[in-house]
Amino acid sequence: MRKYAEGELPPDRSFYFRGAEKKLNLRAQNLKAFGQLAEGVDDATWLHHLRRGDYSRWFRDGIKDEELAREAESIQQDESLSPQESRERIRAAIDKRYTLPAGGPDAH
Repeated sequence: MRKYAEGELPPDRSFYFRGAEKKLNLRAQNLKAFGQLAEGVDDATWLHHLRRGDYSRWFRDGIKDEELAREAESIQQDESLSPQESRERIRAAIDKRYTLPAGGPDAH
């Protein structure tokens, strides 16, 4: 699973932030890049992909993580969330599953 966090997915399995008008073509080749790009894209682009279900689809099909996809789906369906709140929740879901605890894997 760590390979999806920092490894390099091929272009056909990467996520692309494009936006409604396809003005962007920002490639996230892993979850780390996704998080960095997600923080930088404008709200309209973020919401475009959120409302289409693109994030959960990528987590399911590109990352092969069904649990993360389900978490993203519940966030995508909560229209009361602001763009920043939904970004934070998606980021927290990723961090919960892919960030090593303090001290790394060998800590006791």
